[in-house]
Amino acid sequence: MKIFTILMFCLTSSTLFGQLSISFPPARMVYQRNQAGSATVFITGTYISAVDKIEARLNTRTGEPGTAVDWTEIVGSASGNVFSGSLTAVGGRYDLEVRGKKNGSQVGSSVTVEKVGVGEVFLIVGHSNAAAAGQDGDMVGASSDMVNSINPNADLPLYNEYLMNGTADYLAPLQPTQLCQTCGIGPMVQYPWLWSRLGDLLVSPSALNVPVLFYSAAFGGSNIDQTYKSAYNIPFDHGFIEYSIRMPYANIRNAMNAYVPRTGLRAILSMHGVNDGGLTAEEFRFRSERVITKTRDESGYSDLAWLIATSCYNNGVNAVITSAQETLISTIPNVFRGANLNSIGNAGRYDGLHFNVTGQTMAASLWRDAITNPSVNIIQNAKSFMAQAPPLPGPPLPVTLASFNGKRNGNGQNELRWVTSSEENNDYFEIQRSDDAIKFEAVGNVKGIGDSKENNTYTFSDEAPAKLVTYYKLKQVDYDGKSTMSRIIAVRNESEEFNEFVFPNPAQHQIQVATDNGAVVEAITLFDLKGKAVMQNTKSNLMDISGLRQGDYFIQVKMSSGQSVRKKIVKL
Repeated sequence: MKIFTILMFCLTSSTLFGQLSISFPPARMVYQRNQAGSATVFITGTYISAVDKIEARLNTRTGEPGTAVDWTEIVGSASGNVFSGSLTAVGGRYDLEVRGKKNGSQVGSSVTVEKVGVGEVFLIVGHSNAAAAGQDGDMVGASSDMVNSINPNADLPLYNEYLMNGTADYLAPLQPTQLCQTCGIGPMVQYPWLWSRLGDLLVSPSALNVPVLFYSAAFGGSNIDQTYKSAYNIPFDHGFIEYSIRMPYANIRNAMNAYVPRTGLRAILSMHGVNDGGLTAEEFRFRSERVITKTRDESGYSDLAWLIATSCYNNGVNAVITSAQETLISTIPNVFRGANLNSIGNAGRYDGLHFNVTGQTMAASLWRDAITNPSVNIIQNAKSFMAQAPPLPGPPLPVTLASFNGKRNGNGQNELRWVTSSEENNDYFEIQRSDDAIKFEAVGNVKGIGDSKENNTYTFSDEAPAKLVTYYKLKQVDYDGKSTMSRIIAVRNESEEFNEFVFPNPAQHQIQVATDNGAVVEAITLFDLKGKAVMQNTKSNLMDISGLRQGDYFIQVKMSSGQSVRKKIVKL
């Protein structure tokens, strides 16, 4: 028999949980700054409590650049349970904090989004020397936490769908991550290549001293001819570049349509030339100019900046292509000189063309020099494409789940407890149970309050839990049949070791640390068998391992209680 109870109690509004939620920006967001060094930080979200104003501030982060912005009213007459506002900030990185107020007093707790940046955003285009053309061991992740990308490796099934369809529907979401050794650069590239090195150089206090975000549309094996033809719907045949989905230009179009309007963009960094030896100077110039024009037409921004690298070295420099690149730089408005990659000779290339470690390091330095060159002054002269306000989010969910946990009692039962801070049209909760965190079955229902703006506490007792560890989640069902799922929690025997709570194991894409009794994960670190840390997450119980090689690893989990455990896992 499953036993459940419902408790209801009233609290003052200042103690309610989950009253306000930030929908945008995501953590680690980078807004492109303008020529004056500032940007508009757009903020959207939802709220469920009675508030009449929304305020926000930007707090500086220890050891990182920035100038704090104190509490500022961003919504003066809050209504409709959704909000949109903005702050203006100078280059740096901040923790964004938002709160609601009623009659001059704060309502509930403030909400924070960490690592919101104002800095520089770049889109990379080109062939394999812009994407990746070496061995994994030749690449490094960024040392600085201020170097960011969109990581397509975080969801490989989604990325594979993108490669097959070429549409923005299958892009990785706009959730920046640090550009780590196993991270890619969305929408297209799966490796950090030379760009992690460039990022470290750019964020240095001796260079730009602001966070950076990279996108990449680079496609190994492509050239400017295919990019031009796919942009203008001119069919071509190729062994692996699919014209039917308008590759390779589709990558540029998708980045410009899906990502750039939210973040803004300083410039497109172009590295075509090596694969274009069959073109005349005029053919290369014409195709490049038409691609530049297409990006400006489709973005609606005629000043969209391009930095064109002089890049056509293949066991020597192709003088024909070099002359075409020089013509583009000198004749087209808002096209600037990029890195002089022709200066990297065979010593920096493992096959006379593609960069080795030395070449990657040199290329990163050359791109840094091009971007920071005072005589060109990209930061002042390349007119930034500025971020646009995001759409309003949908209304808040009908039920806000403030907490959900469980524990094993002395009678061998698992007692679950969850608290909602608001409910609307809430019919019931279905409790689902699993012994492997994969296959769940319904084990009981608890009737919901229906409509409430107060804290409500629910309990459920499971008299037949698994022997060692049992996983639970809640399915919340509205009166109209619509439903949402909660996160997974784990309840264990007191004698069960914590390290059994890493699941699934073996794993292919993502691992999760399930905790009980209110435990909070402080950090997860993954080590290879040589003891080298290859990944780390903080303040999260999830880790995406899809970009790692197959094999054995050790995971170390540190809890807020100070407890630390280590366990071997297998990456499939």
